[in-house]
Amino acid sequence: MKNYLTASISASALRHNIAVLRRLVGSSVKLCPVVKDDCYGHGMDVLYPVFSGLVDGFAVASPIEALALRQKGYAGLVLCFLSAYFDDLEVQDELVEKGITQTVMSKTALATIQTAAIRVGKKALVHLKVDTGMGRLGVPARQAADLITAIHECDGVDLTGIYTHFATADEADRSAVFQQLELFKSVLPKDRKIICHAANSAATINLPETHFDMVRPGIAVYGCRASNALGNAVDLKPCMEVSAKLIAVKHIPKGGRSGYGLTHEYTRDSRVGIVPIGYGDGYFRNLSNQAVVRINGMEAPVRGLVSMDQMTVDVTDIPGVQVGDKVEVISSDPRAPNCVENLAVLAGTIPYEITCHLGHNIRHVLVD
Repeated sequence: MKNYLTASISASALRHNIAVLRRLVGSSVKLCPVVKDDCYGHGMDVLYPVFSGLVDGFAVASPIEALALRQKGYAGLVLCFLSAYFDDLEVQDELVEKGITQTVMSKTALATIQTAAIRVGKKALVHLKVDTGMGRLGVPARQAADLITAIHECDGVDLTGIYTHFATADEADRSAVFQQLELFKSVLPKDRKIICHAANSAATINLPETHFDMVRPGIAVYGCRASNALGNAVDLKPCMEVSAKLIAVKHIPKGGRSGYGLTHEYTRDSRVGIVPIGYGDGYFRNLSNQAVVRINGMEAPVRGLVSMDQMTVDVTDIPGVQVGDKVEVISSDPRAPNCVENLAVLAGTIPYEITCHLGHNIRHVLVD
């Protein structure tokens, strides 16, 4: 962790986003935010106290993430998208013991979970995942009924939910989503005594017919749109601002160059600042010679190639810049040129990747 790099995480923005999503889905639909990969890089340690009293559960990717929530004292629903199959018997036992809701996608997985339930002497809680067209994890829809029957016949295992995941909910053309939705509806148990859920961020915001009993918003909770195709349908507030401090300011004459490969040539006598962040900290190298940072409210273009732990910015047009000045590397203002979504466009990627990469090497602080 680098103490000179700070991710300021806004508690008020998170509360605002959760309230917006609550209003969208209504009081009868549970809100289960996805908090995998350390809350998409925003930091579970700082966000958990804000989250815990506002949501109806958490969805995580791995057993380690699930058990960490129990260690924090959370007693509610924790849905684990992956589970401890194969040789992780001790972890599997702990998941059952701690009441973690595991995902079942096959009879093999079911047998493993049942064996753990017998060892522990406690009911194992499971949700069935159905592949309705994503082509990733999940039991094929045509086999779902058979697996539901197998779960009901399985002593020690309690089926408490069923879900699917949309492949194209964040795209303008939603025809594939509606095909998946109809297929999902066709396999739902008739009594509907279990929790049914399908909606990710995009579907939560734009497709009320997908809400069912619970929604699983991810990136929207943290204030970003899943894609530009969605427009600004709701008023979300980005939760993260990443800042650094200038560690050097120097003069480079006209014709001088910066960085590995000397990819930028200065066309005038210039002043440049060195910012101690680079691709080793999650700031993408392909933002070189494209992105800007902000210093004293003014834009400073990134010049030359981003290095592993530093980059050069042109501060010629910013008067009075000196060592120690704050550098706003990523802005929490969604209109800023260096907000997460704009940086994602420049990097040719998605907002998820920008925030997730920034999570591992930067000090996280909860503000407001």
